[in-house]
Amino acid sequence: MSTTTDIAHTLLKLTKVKEFATKQYQNPSRGNALMDAKHFKSGYTLEMCEVMGKKITTVSGPDPDGRHLLFFHGGSYVVEASILHRRFLQVLAKEYHLTISFIDYPLAPENTFRTTKAMVIASYQKITSTYPDHTFFLFGDSAGGGLALALLQVLREEGMQPFPRKTVLCSPWLDLSLQNKHLPDYEEDDPVLSVEGLKYAAQLYSGGEDLSTPFLSPIFGNMDNLGEILLFVGTHEILFPDCLVLQETIKKAKGSSLTMMIGQDLMHDWVLFPTKEAKEVPPQIDAFLHR
Repeated sequence: MSTTTDIAHTLLKLTKVKEFATKQYQNPSRGNALMDAKHFKSGYTLEMCEVMGKKITTVSGPDPDGRHLLFFHGGSYVVEASILHRRFLQVLAKEYHLTISFIDYPLAPENTFRTTKAMVIASYQKITSTYPDHTFFLFGDSAGGGLALALLQVLREEGMQPFPRKTVLCSPWLDLSLQNKHLPDYEEDDPVLSVEGLKYAAQLYSGGEDLSTPFLSPIFGNMDNLGEILLFVGTHEILFPDCLVLQETIKKAKGSSLTMMIGQDLMHDWVLFPTKEAKEVPPQIDAFLHR
């Protein structure tokens, strides 16, 4: 593990992120407004719209090239986006000429997945109709990664056009039922997530629905005809075993492929943190979307 990653790992452990995350699930803060225009320096163009009362912020930098990424943030379906999400989005927009629509989707406990599902489907239809000349991609980290894969499956099932050209998942939460028997083996090394915290968040978001329902746990959904998927995950995160399962499942699927980038000894959502490994991710995403 690199020195920068060692430092980040140690700081996270010292601040007891697992305990903090659980407290956030129980009393999540609201209204951080991190995607408001005041947080963006000159050089960015922002367009705002609303779907079902929730904001969509579309960001582009200099010379956007028509590649349009729909961005679904992590936070266990309970916590709002962080400054790390905005910084990651800004890099993709400014340095790699992507247009990015940040979807501020409904969160628990105020909402369940049913409202979220309706909103993200409507958001996809709204964005694709607003920018008819663009090529569309999905992106999601952590819970947002699970949501992106779930939406991809719905779009395929409904035959919606245009269909996303490609999808990028970062440390996706694929199974809210947490059935994988190997999860306890990884929990100790994961400085961010705990089984207890994830179970609590899953119950809030599911609204009592069967947690193995594919929109909640897309790992149980049909993997055929989803196109190309790029997945980033670390070996020191509780969600790693499910990513391995997804890799094997997609190998057997028709019309789908998965390229998995494994960060050795790296923590959950490592792509967002200021480490040398994370700095290599945006150009890899850019190359994947161009390929």
